[in-house]
Formats: sequence, structure tokens, C-alpha cells
Amino acid sequence: MDLVRLPALKQVALRLSAEGGRVLYLAQDRATGRIFTLPAKLAHALRLSQQAVNDPAQVTQVRERLDEDQAREAFGFLHMVRSARATDLLRKKPFNPLFANIPLFDPSPVQRYLEGVARLCVGPQVFGALFALALLCFLMGVQNDWAIAQEFERAFSIEALLSFGLIAPALKVIHELGHVLAATRYGVRVKQAGIMLVGLYPMPFVDVTDADMTAPRRARIAISLAGIITDLFIGGLAFVAWHLTEGSYFHVLLGNIVVFSTLNSILFNANPLIKLDGYYALFDALGMRNFYTRAASMLKDVTAWFGSFGQNGALPRSWGQAGMLGYALGTLVYRLNILWIIAAGLMPKYLGGGVLLTLWGALVMFVAPMMRAAPSGASLGTNGFRRRALWCGGLTAMVAVLGIWVQWSFSVVVPVSVDTGGRYQMTARSSGHLEAPVHSGLVEAGAVLVLQDNAVLRDDLALLAQEMIGAEAVLDSVRGEDPAKAKAAQDKITSLTERQHILEGEIANLRLVASHSGLFVPMERLQPGQWLNSGQSVGAFLPDTGHAYLTGDVPERYVTLYQASLQSADLKIGKTYQSVDVAGLELREVMQLDRESGTRSWQLTVQLPNQVPSQMLGQPGHIRLRFERAPAWRHAVFWWQGVVEKYREAQMLDRANFLQ
Repeated sequence: MDLVRLPALKQVALRLSAEGGRVLYLAQDRATGRIFTLPAKLAHALRLSQQAVNDPAQVTQVRERLDEDQAREAFGFLHMVRSARATDLLRKKPFNPLFANIPLFDPSPVQRYLEGVARLCVGPQVFGALFALALLCFLMGVQNDWAIAQEFERAFSIEALLSFGLIAPALKVIHELGHVLAATRYGVRVKQAGIMLVGLYPMPFVDVTDADMTAPRRARIAISLAGIITDLFIGGLAFVAWHLTEGSYFHVLLGNIVVFSTLNSILFNANPLIKLDGYYALFDALGMRNFYTRAASMLKDVTAWFGSFGQNGALPRSWGQAGMLGYALGTLVYRLNILWIIAAGLMPKYLGGGVLLTLWGALVMFVAPMMRAAPSGASLGTNGFRRRALWCGGLTAMVAVLGIWVQWSFSVVVPVSVDTGGRYQMTARSSGHLEAPVHSGLVEAGAVLVLQDNAVLRDDLALLAQEMIGAEAVLDSVRGEDPAKAKAAQDKITSLTERQHILEGEIANLRLVASHSGLFVPMERLQPGQWLNSGQSVGAFLPDTGHAYLTGDVPERYVTLYQASLQSADLKIGKTYQSVDVAGLELREVMQLDRESGTRSWQLTVQLPNQVPSQMLGQPGHIRLRFERAPAWRHAVFWWQGVVEKYREAQMLDRANFLQ
């Protein structure tokens, strides 16, 4: 019996790995770095063959222990490795600017100088330091009332996007350094470092794939998590610095670093639905190597089965395969969701740029992987082309039919609450200082709600009384002697009397009294001695009688639909749903412009005959307005019109801020 060509085995490294309650046999081609999972029988044959290569004296023993089938399998494996190596090394790979790795240097010689830093930075002590940093950030967040939330709300502003474009590569360098330190701590060689083009955007990368062959599972998990932990440290330290600084571009830059470091770790690096650090850490912990690849292959088989009407591909045949298919669909849905977030966040603000960035995201997440995995035209054959053309044509026809014939109603959900800012609002009737504290709660009819004092009014009333006495004395002295002077004196008394009534009314209005029993809720920060102008809001009074009125702001783009084709309305308060008579709805224009968008405000009022106002406080609701039914293409046009309107609103706001 002849042995296989044993010298080729010198370029194959074998490793045994116990993971997930089972034993894995791994082989790595040192020339290309590709790793293969082997059956136990083939791994045993390769191990015996390597013994013969390393010690020629054992060739005879190896011949006796290897049967024909084992030798044939080993030879077939080596032939497959050489064929794969020739494919990887000899064929000219098409340049894909959306996903291209450009190696720059080999960092392994530098790793020995990082061993001391690696021992200090990698280990259980890191979690203690991270916990202490998180506690410090929590205390600072409570102190500044979590003002950092404003930075997250401005994540899609042009300033934030430009800052991200500038600082992301630098942050990624620190992120990759975390991987390098962890790999150095566990004796894993970092083969190369360089630049990875992601949609023509350069990002640093390091290659630590040697960990798959040289490191135990716990070490591989630590290496994968090192980048995420590094991002959390960067975000925490940036938050501390952001809290301690203010009023400069450096402060804004620190806020952007907090946003990008935390969002990048949570949404991307730590997410197992993307083949990044979180994926490798999770599936290493579960002992499921190549799960992403197997799940993608399962999804490809299922789509091929549907696309060929059952002639190609396959459906899941076990619960494990069904789980892989579910994971693949989850990754697809997640990428679609990220694409939608990009579109919804950017297109309303930067119409043209938002469309370009959305298309860029679609190319990166969908088109580029399809380009890399697409089969050659020759492999499809004539039947394959016909089948694909039939499938694409049928799909296009189905989309067209759905766009024309499928209809559903336009609708909008309007948040509503009791009308404390209008119908039930209480305002000061006269100007004056608040004399007594204002308390909230249930009150009876006639109870004093707000008590003010105005010394000027009282002094004016006293002076007016003195003038009245003088005017009456003049009238008494000229009555019967000089009719003209008597008439002038009488006119003055009449004028003084009118002024007296006005002053007495203003003084009486310094006391706000409840007209009915009900609930009074004062405005916040009303303190004794505070000056209140006439017409200034002091709170809301919700009576125990009458109908309750709820109000909410309606987006301006739905006003035309409301006026032309309102069909029905449903109100949800808590977990209770009820239909609302559209005749009891009132839509009116508020005579003011929204300062942020520059659009007009429209207010919807809902009357609830079975509810009293005092019972509706603290019970916000949502009313769904349904309009006419329309085909899908009209909904798409309406959505696009909304995007354009939001873009124009954003432009108006930017111009207003620029002028200011």
C-alpha cells in the first residue's frame, strides 16, 4: 500500500478543539490561512501521515496502520487543499472597492514589546476598571440631568456626520489596538494590519485569525470582546471629559465620540447578527464555528428552491437547519432596519445626500455581498438563465400588480391630552406679586386658587379716593352759582368714578376663584413674591362637570386629507379603545409657526361626552385618524412628498439658524 504524497502535509497544521460539548478536528493551510473542519477518521489519517513525514523510521508502522480508504481520503484532502490554494493564489480577483483589504505591514515583530502593556490591560482587572468608570459616568449623568441625550438626538446632523467621518478612523485604530493587546496577552500572532475599504471609506483592521488554530476558546472570546471593551472605555472617558468641559468645539467633539463609540459597540460590534466581534464571541462561546456561513448557505438554498420552483436548492430538514434559516433571516431584517434608519434619519434633512448615503448603505450591505457570491454566467446554463428571467419577470409583475391593486387607508396617529393649554388654562387677570403659595389638588366652588397683591393699584385707588373728595367739594362750591363749572366738576366726578370701578375690578381680579368644584394644577416654579403679568398662565383648572376636551397637534401634510376624506377615528387611552364620532372632532389652525420647522400648526380637539375633565389629567391618549383608501403607489408618492417637505423644513431651520 502506497502512502499519499506526504511532503505536502508539512504545509498543513492540525489541531484538536473541544467546544460546545463536542470535539472538533481542524486543519489549516499555512500558505493561505484557510481553516477546514475534518471528520475524525480523516484527521486520524492525516496525523499518522504527518508522523511518517516527521520521522521516516515510522513509515512502515504508518503503512500498517493506514488502510486504503484512509490513504485515499487523505490524498483527496491534500488535492482539495492544493486546488483551493491555486484558486486563491493564482486567479486574479476582481477589485471590489466596496470591500477591499489593503495589507500594510506585519505587526507580529512589535508584539513582544507590548507584552507588559498587554498583561496590564488584559485580564479580570479590566472589568473592575470598567465598572468604576460606568459608576462615575452614572453619577455625572445624574448631576447634569443626562444632557448627553441631546448629542444622541443630533446624531444625524451635518456637524455630527462630518465629525464622525474625521474621527472614526482614529477611534478604529484604538479599537484594533485592543484586539492586538488581547492577542499578545494570549500568545496569538497578529499576521497583518492594514486598511479596509468599506464603500470606499478607509478603516483600519488587524488579522487575528491565527487565534482559531493556536488559542483556546476562552482566549478567542477575550480577543473578540477586546475591541468592544475598548470602545466602551473610549466612550466612558469621553463622557467624563465632555462633562468637565463646555462652550467649545472640543466639547462638541467629545459628545460625538461618546455617541459613536457607544452606538458603534451596541448596534454593530456587539450585535451577533453582524459578522463582527459580538458574533465571534457569542458563537465561540456556544461552540458553533462557521455558523454565519452555514446560515447564509441555508438561506441561499431556500431562495434557490423557491427561485427554481423546487428544482434546485433545498428546504430545512431539521430544527437545527430551521434555526440557521431563522438566524439568516434575522441578519437580513436587521440590515434592512439599519438601511431604513439611515434613510429615515438622513433623507428628510439632506435630500440628495441622504439618497446617496442610502444607496451607499444598500450597496455595502446587499449588493456587494451578492457580487462576491454571484456565480459565473457559464455555470447557470440556458435553463438557469430562463428560470432566472422567469423569476425576475414574475417578481416585477407581482410588484406592479401589488402597487396598482392593493389598497389600504391613509392614517395618522396623533398624541392627545387634556387641553390644559387652552380651554382649561387659568391665566392671571391682573398684574401683581404672588402673595401666597399656590397649591394643587381638588377644590370646591368659590375657593381661592391664586392670590396676588399690587401695591401700585392700591395706592392709585387711594389717590383716586382723595381726588374724588376734592372733586365733590368743588361741585358743592359751584352748584347753583356757575352752571358751566358745575358741569365740569360733575364730568370729573364721573370720570373718577369710572376709573375707580376699573381699579377696583383689577384689584378684585388679583384673586382667582374656582367657578366650579374641580382639580387645580398650578404651573411649576410659582413662588410667593413672583411677579405675574396680566394674561400669564398660572395653571389649569379641570372642573368636575361638563365634557372633557383633548387636544393634539396634527402634521400639516395630513390637513388636506382630513378636510377631504376623513373616514373614522379611534381613541386609545391606556389599554382602552373607543370609537370617536368624527362630527365631534374639530381641526383649527393655530396662528403661530413652529420655531424648529417653520411650518404652521394645526390643532385637533376631541370631545369626550362621557368623561369629565378632572378625570382625564395624567391620561394621555392616541387617536388614529383614517382617511380614504388608496393604492400602494399613491402611498409611496405621499411618503416621498413627506420626505421632501421635511427636507424643506430642515433647510428653512438651517437658514434661520444661520441668520441668527
